[in-house]
Amino acid sequence: MSAGERTYGPSPELHLPSTVRVAVREAIVNLLAKAGLAADRPGRALLVDLIHDNLGFPLTLSEHATGRDQLIDVVNACARAEGGMHALDQAVRMLRPGSPEAELLHRLVHEPRMHDLLPDSELLWLRSALAGVAPPRLGALLRRSASPAACPAGEPADAWEAFCLLTEFNTPAHGLPPALTFIELVAAECPRPLGDELREWNTWQARRVQGEARLHELRAEHRPGAGDGLRLHLVIMVEVDGIDPDRHVVSHWRQEDPREWPPARGGMATVQGVDLEHHVDRLVVDAERAWAEYREEVALEFILPRALVNLPVHRWCKEHETGDPRPLSLDYPIVIRSLERMFSRQWHRAWRIRWEAMLGDPSAERVYYCRPQDTAKRHRLDATLSDGRWLVMVLAEPPPVRPRPGEDELATGLRTGIPALLWHPHAPAEVVRELVAWLVDGGGLGDLPVRTQDSRRASFREVTIPVDLRVAGDLVILWDDPSRLIFLDDGPYLSDVTRENADERGKAS
Repeated sequence: MSAGERTYGPSPELHLPSTVRVAVREAIVNLLAKAGLAADRPGRALLVDLIHDNLGFPLTLSEHATGRDQLIDVVNACARAEGGMHALDQAVRMLRPGSPEAELLHRLVHEPRMHDLLPDSELLWLRSALAGVAPPRLGALLRRSASPAACPAGEPADAWEAFCLLTEFNTPAHGLPPALTFIELVAAECPRPLGDELREWNTWQARRVQGEARLHELRAEHRPGAGDGLRLHLVIMVEVDGIDPDRHVVSHWRQEDPREWPPARGGMATVQGVDLEHHVDRLVVDAERAWAEYREEVALEFILPRALVNLPVHRWCKEHETGDPRPLSLDYPIVIRSLERMFSRQWHRAWRIRWEAMLGDPSAERVYYCRPQDTAKRHRLDATLSDGRWLVMVLAEPPPVRPRPGEDELATGLRTGIPALLWHPHAPAEVVRELVAWLVDGGGLGDLPVRTQDSRRASFREVTIPVDLRVAGDLVILWDDPSRLIFLDDGPYLSDVTRENADERGKAS
């Protein structure tokens, strides 16, 4: 029977199916026993007194031979009484304040999981609709619904299996359970009439769990055209090994949903400097294989420390093993990002302010071209860039490996929040200025990485334009979006092994 033929009435009360009700009661009994109340007769008596006080009337209880049996009787009586489970929750929180058991019981009572809320008839219909359905990027839909912090392990066989995994998750603060978020995302990928039936079913379920507001937001995010312009990112971080300067530690993050950030960390590898390009080649090819069914454009970003900002990543190629490597710049906008700024939170407020300003007014008049005299006097450039109108800075020369305190263009730009910094390894300043002015002309500041990619592509062809496109091939763009930070030591999505490795590196430094 399709959703269009089903009869929906007023929102029913949230009664738990009997089988689930028993499972929840058993979990609460185990929790109370773990808190010591099965063996603590006076504690049990006090618990019952507190429950009665919270209810305002006594429960009908029987005497039992064992403490656990007594707890079962108390929990069952609370489940039958109006407001009994809430009274139990309040009593335990008073009896064991701040304990893990009190917190877990509170979640069991107040944050029921999805399978606790759906009647068997609804689950049977949904199973018939989802069994065998495997839309493109099913794993990505599952991960987006669960969030990277708590994604189920493994790949589901179909949409029903993924839904069942998500029913184990509690309802978040916004009121829409992850399982219902997943149904909405699947519906957007399914053809009619199945997609329409799933959306109608989801509307009623969201209403039952008071999650309608979040469901409306989710639908607005996925209306036709809402995702235009979204990109997938492959972010690669390269650090110099703390012991051997010829070795580098490479980490990467591959985005699988353009609306979700941060993606899960893909792992770490230690690579010799001469092998860096080939290692990046493998990461890019692996990403393209994972993205085979995706339609979004892709951007490539390198997070680099000061010592590596002049690494020629924009000149690297992929698919070396074919014998005919292809320049990365033909397929991706390539930018670098500052590792130091990523982890210097004291710089982030100014950074966010300037980024928002650039989104609002990406005009060519907001580009500052450094001159040699800017660093002739200590903090002269700091004073100049303190003017909030400057959003992009073109350095007079490539940044040295070590900063020059009070006279350093790169350090000053990062600290004052300039989100985009550009330089060229060898071209004269007037040639670079001419190229950048051409790139940002006509409000193109916000599209600078893509425009630069277009100019690099054009440099392979015979194109007649007012500037020398050969210079664009080596133009370095430090392009930093503060809304897409990468976390290492405190990221909730890190595996324990990765976190331990990061901790060890921190201790060694």
